[in-house]
Amino acid sequence: MELTTKGRYAVMAMADLAGHADEGAIALSVVAERQSLPLAYLEQLFVPLRRAGLVESARGRSGGYRLSKPAADISIAAVMDAVEEDTRFTRCSHNDPRCSTATPCVTHWLWSALSESTEQFLSSVNLADVITGGRYSSRPIFAAAAARPAGKRTYLDYNATAPLRPEAKAAMIAALDVVGNSSSVHAEGRRARAVVEGARESVARLIGAKPSEIVFTSGATEANNWAIGQPWASILTSGVEHDSVLAPVRSAHCEIIMMPVDRNGVVSVKDVTEQVLPRGFAGPSLLALQLANNETGVVQPVAEMTELARSHGLSVHTDAVQAAGRMAIDFAALGVDTLALSAHKLGGPKGIGALVIRDHIDLVPLLRGGGQERRRRAGTENVAAIAGFGAAAEAALRDLQAAEAIRALRDGLEADVKRISPDVVIIGEGAERLGNTTALALPGKLAETLVIRLDLAGIAVSAGSACSSGKVGASHVLEAMGLGHDIAAGTIRISLGPATTKDDIAAFLAAWTTIAGAPALAA
Repeated sequence: MELTTKGRYAVMAMADLAGHADEGAIALSVVAERQSLPLAYLEQLFVPLRRAGLVESARGRSGGYRLSKPAADISIAAVMDAVEEDTRFTRCSHNDPRCSTATPCVTHWLWSALSESTEQFLSSVNLADVITGGRYSSRPIFAAAAARPAGKRTYLDYNATAPLRPEAKAAMIAALDVVGNSSSVHAEGRRARAVVEGARESVARLIGAKPSEIVFTSGATEANNWAIGQPWASILTSGVEHDSVLAPVRSAHCEIIMMPVDRNGVVSVKDVTEQVLPRGFAGPSLLALQLANNETGVVQPVAEMTELARSHGLSVHTDAVQAAGRMAIDFAALGVDTLALSAHKLGGPKGIGALVIRDHIDLVPLLRGGGQERRRRAGTENVAAIAGFGAAAEAALRDLQAAEAIRALRDGLEADVKRISPDVVIIGEGAERLGNTTALALPGKLAETLVIRLDLAGIAVSAGSACSSGKVGASHVLEAMGLGHDIAAGTIRISLGPATTKDDIAAFLAAWTTIAGAPALAA
């Protein structure tokens, strides 16, 4: 079937009006010029389009035509019907001796079925689908991906590790020229000490803590192990915590109490209040609850839970690795005793982090030796890494003002993925989440397949926690949320950062469009 001129021209003209709906009534001469169509023919076509109630005219100096209803409410089939465009594939008629409804030809039902499918398709597509940003636009929102330089990759895995910030790199290079040991009292040592203390102040500013409360560690894993490895009688935690919390919890020689979470992965304050806390505890006990989840971005009610824990004599530790630099944190207001940080999640170097310890709280040291870090953590300070951490913290604090712009990119990505794949599942969508994170599952697709195919398309995302890789398997976080094995084994995480652009989102959507429509693979 080849559409006649009236069908093609009518759709082109209506799509032009839809694409310029914010301009009000538009003269047909303008439409004709923009679409290279004959004006006289358009004037004929707009008579039946107006009669069908699809457009309305305006007279006067601003005269012209405009759509009579939103573009999303006008199907292509309606436009075709208005101008009497025939979209049938069969030539059967009531009185044709060669092929009629009474004596159909051998291919009658083939062409009839194709005609019905065509009609259904044209009815399912509206004018909004063919203008910029629509499913069938000549310039879809992800068209920019086609113009990207060959070999350019798109990094959307900030929750695994953020690219090293230029400020952090510069601070580290400068610190490498500092020759003194920061514990030495001579001029060179004092210079190294100044670098460390300057970084300590920067990290403290990022999270609303005192510099004296910052203890540098090799990373958040050490920080979490240190806080959890104290002589606790009981530890309360949840199944959605990071492995660097759950692993030391499992190895602790104390009572372990798992707090329930809802379908969004949020700890149930009501259940903890009614079922867990009233039981009482035999000795010093700890509640360990992350501030934001690394896989889903879901934010936990840490301040509320801390208040409850305090009323029952519990200490509180929070893993704030994913939250730092992505949401405002006030250590004093949270009320927690300890808080874990990792530099590389916010654009600092790998292998450096901190445990924030509230003043006047004493922890049994995890590492013993010299008197570094006010005798709380032995070992010569990694001055260059600490300098990079401090510079990244300063930059992250500055970039918090861009958090809403990143959230807007994430929300747009999710909206377009839903449009491309209506059956996609956005994990934790009903809860408060970090604005940079989306975890999504597509029924019938395995996470490993999606990650590999996206990687081949130049897009870096992950499945679950990067700290658990080389495995790409079912997520313990999603299983703890009760989402089932299919979802837990099929969810990928996309995480954005300050350097993420609209072109990056466009590149992902272009790849997703191809991958989402491919046949499901079993492995």
